[in-house]
Amino acid sequence: MPVHAEFDASGFADRISEMSDDELFETMQGLEEESEDIRPDERDSSDVFAKIALVETAIEDRFPGQLLAPYKDWQRRRTAT
Repeated sequence: MPVHAEFDASGFADRISEMSDDELFETMQGLEEESEDIRPDERDSSDVFAKIALVETAIEDRFPGQLLAPYKDWQRRRTAT
């Protein structure tokens, strides 16, 4: 079993707070894609789901009361082009 470095949630939260909306949405999309490749028995040792939760919170903080609607709209716009 590979050894994972300790996930720095605070550092990750700082980095995403400095991202543009597009960068934040691209990060979320990448994390969602990455999460699809994680086997169920490896999910507890993965930091991907913690990162997803932090990005979700950042999106909800930027767009109060809209939950993930801005991200979903961004996804639709990208697939429409």
